[in-house]
Amino acid sequence: MRQHAVRTAMTLYRSGTLDLETAAVQAGTTPERLRVAVARQEGTAVSTAPETRDDGERILLGAD
Repeated sequence: MRQHAVRTAMTLYRSGTLDLETAAVQAGTTPERLRVAVARQEGTAVSTAPETRDDGERILLGAD
């Protein structure tokens, strides 16, 4: 069921019906994860380099 919610949210975001934040809430994920999922589906390169938070601590990346 969650996969269906993510696909629906991605479709609504890409069509401009929902903004990124609203679509992410509907899908039960973060805006960043939804953005990455949309980019992957569209074949757009997404950076997988570790990022850091404002306090300098690395953000761990993981696979779903």
